[in-house]
Amino acid sequence: MISELSELQILSIIYRILPIGLLALFWVWESWAAFKPVKTKTRYQHAFHNIVLAILNPLLLGLLFGTSIEAVSQWSLDHHWGLLNKSSLGIIWKTIIAVLLLDAWTFCWHWMNHRIPFFWRFHRMHHSDPYMDVSTATRFHWGELFFSTLFRLLLIPLLGLQAWQFIFYGLLVFLSTQFHHANISIGKVDRILRWIFVTPDMHKIHHSQLPEETNSNYSTVFSIWDRLAGTFRMRHDLENIRFGLSDYEQWHWQTLFGMWKTPFLSKKPKTQDQDHKK
Repeated sequence: MISELSELQILSIIYRILPIGLLALFWVWESWAAFKPVKTKTRYQHAFHNIVLAILNPLLLGLLFGTSIEAVSQWSLDHHWGLLNKSSLGIIWKTIIAVLLLDAWTFCWHWMNHRIPFFWRFHRMHHSDPYMDVSTATRFHWGELFFSTLFRLLLIPLLGLQAWQFIFYGLLVFLSTQFHHANISIGKVDRILRWIFVTPDMHKIHHSQLPEETNSNYSTVFSIWDRLAGTFRMRHDLENIRFGLSDYEQWHWQTLFGMWKTPFLSKKPKTQDQDHKK
């Protein structure tokens, strides 16, 4: 039966299963060796709301976009559109370049989400989490994911990306984001690993309430983009970091309805720097 599946179908199955396995793995790790202790009841309530988002968001995006990424990538391939489709490089080099290009774009998109007020309205829901743990990696507003998918659809004919390359990169993103959002520490290994990859210590700083720290460490998989852009930042007293946004610390902002309505407040939209002011 498995032999009858295409490579794309196999990757798609792994794409659905891997996040669940990683979530369970890091949840157990946090339970045994949490970097920042959290009350059990609070932890379960917090994770429940975040994970419900992780279930609802793909359903909604599936209704909106369906198989559009696969269709656009196939059209680009058939019509020989895009940088990689015009290249004579082998499949391994094309895959490496595709992953690097996608990760560079993700860095740019993340930077835009912080610097452009309209996009920040949606992205701030992710940063409003006061109890950063592995479930925070699933906490994104459907509006942010909607615009992210639109931009990716435009990237496909420009770069000549294939659907399976998106899925492969998506697997790396799941592994990286659940790892670096987890409420864990890997000690001195973190210092070595973050020369190449985004690590828990590195990403904790990005979720700080201090604007100068929130405006740093935008990378998703590879840390090189922050180093090249001059946005890499570290500190040693990580245990003193206060996560979240000061304007969204009340519990009602952490409920499903509260998270959904975060971008649509009637009050004047704030930039990210304003959201951090006391």
